[in-house]
Amino acid sequence: MKNIFFVFLSCTLLFLSCKKDDPTIELRYDDDNFSSPALPAGTFDAGQRFPASIVDNYVGRTLDEVDLYIQDKPADCEILIYGEGNSTSPGTLLYSKNVINQVSANSWNTHTLSTPVDITAEDLWIVVRLIHTSEIRSIGCDEGPARTNGDWMLGEGEIEWKTYRDLSANPSTGENVNVNWNIRGILSEE
Repeated sequence: MKNIFFVFLSCTLLFLSCKKDDPTIELRYDDDNFSSPALPAGTFDAGQRFPASIVDNYVGRTLDEVDLYIQDKPADCEILIYGEGNSTSPGTLLYSKNVINQVSANSWNTHTLSTPVDITAEDLWIVVRLIHTSEIRSIGCDEGPARTNGDWMLGEGEIEWKTYRDLSANPSTGENVNVNWNIRGILSEE
């Protein structure tokens, strides 16, 4: 009887160790948090665009969570998920949620979408809207260098999305801030 128990236990452990869990899929361009740019009072949308060439590998999954790094807590914070627009501007708003009561300063924050967004073979934009009442460093960024689509921003009163590299460019020196936002989309398992 004792031997049967050990054979059963061994087979169970072997089955569990052979079972492959589907790894978590993150849509991201950033590396570890490094800093956060100082942004003045106003409303800013910081986002990342994931073109169809990236997301079409995950059709059938859903976007379930968004991770973001907040350094200084803004006056307000919202998660916005957009569908396909064009290469420099998001399309239809698919999801929005105010998360100011869920975010903490100097930390990674996870928002679980109340309604997961289906991954289709179209572009997906993951955006964090930040409202500042004074100059602060809210949205986290890595050390860079910026990757294509990792540093999109729309400032208050602006109608055209630009990369943070373009927005931070110093005309006299040609230098700019070359980073990726600490924003990550977490997809469901298949």
